Amino acid sequence: MFLNIVRKLRDGLPLWALTRKGRWIRREYWQFGQDQRSFVFMSIARFLHINRPVPGYYFEFGCNEANTMRKAWDHFQHLFDFTYVGFDSFEGLPEIAEVDQQPIWEKGKLAFAEERFIKRVLDHGMPVDKLMAVKGFYDASLTADLKASLLPTKAAVIYIDCDLYVSTVPVLEWIVDFLQVGTVIVFDDWYCFHGDPQRGEQLAWNEFMQRHPELRFSEFVRTNEAASFIFVGHQ
Repeated sequence: MFLNIVRKLRDGLPLWALTRKGRWIRREYWQFGQDQRSFVFMSIARFLHINRPVPGYYFEFGCNEANTMRKAWDHFQHLFDFTYVGFDSFEGLPEIAEVDQQPIWEKGKLAFAEERFIKRVLDHGMPVDKLMAVKGFYDASLTADLKASLLPTKAAVIYIDCDLYVSTVPVLEWIVDFLQVGTVIVFDDWYCFHGDPQRGEQLAWNEFMQRHPELRFSEFVRTNEAASFIFVGHQ
């Protein structure tokens, strides 16, 4: 027992994680979140496979510790020949604007170095030629030149884990040209800000839909945290 505890501490597990509360957080609370995310990805895999072909990119906006990118690879690699593109500042959150003020957010939170992200994904088994990383805050990195370099290939899945309204707005405008019938858009933080539709990703999406009445979407799966939509074409 003592040697087991020493090994866990040596492997980087914090001391609090070995308490009764810590074990519950890891085994029940955290795992529940992972299971919900797996449900979303498996739902997408089945939808895309049934409605095949929907080829193209897996776009992920907000990569943090590579947990979601690795989960995407696990659920899609055997069915689809995607190229996986991770977009992130790799410096954490930007300055928090008034519209996004909430105690859990602060500038620099969720920082994770680009090199660590790439290594973690490749160590998980993704071939190097399947992964792209685009560094920068979205209002500066999502350029016309970048879009031109990625087109004409469309996106099959667009996973938006931006947390903030100000980060989600430029993402939505930039992805329009990558939509094809069957593209699935997932908002990972749909119920942040107490689920207020006038804040966060919900506000960005509602405004986007008002600006683009020509785009048609169907609601797809939801969890306690996420919401997703399928692009079904133009009006």
